[in-house]
Amino acid sequence: MKWAIASLAILLGVGLFGASLQAVTIGLCVGYEVSGLTLISALTETSIAESIDVRAQVGFATTDIAGLMLVTMDLLTHWVIPPFDPYLGIGIGAALTPPPFATGLIAEGVVGLRAAPVDVLRLFLQGRFLLRWSGAGWDTGPVFEGGLLVQF
Repeated sequence: MKWAIASLAILLGVGLFGASLQAVTIGLCVGYEVSGLTLISALTETSIAESIDVRAQVGFATTDIAGLMLVTMDLLTHWVIPPFDPYLGIGIGAALTPPPFATGLIAEGVVGLRAAPVDVLRLFLQGRFLLRWSGAGWDTGPVFEGGLLVQF
């Protein structure tokens, strides 16, 4: 329960920071990890410079490891080529899991593409490569995600 509250606090903090800058985007996405794990995530983004965004993302596993939650914070750089917005970034986070699984730290690389069919709506596809450390050692793998963002 503490982890869920901390995750929501991170999302709220980024959202409030972005609101002060007048640029907040929130969204949902579905991801697939190559081992068969399916993730449903909520995320928020805010622009901190013309071509740099900060993203907070919280994802929950719906299969296999019940209770797995990924919490990450990414720094993204992007190049707007209307109506597309390709981006790449790096981030850190945690894989929070209930016993008997081990909780671990995450470093990740992100590459993706946002498309803007209308001003407030963004569709995106992305690949995340996760490097996770836990008591069981190092674990790596990609997660492929797609979702919808709404900009306020």
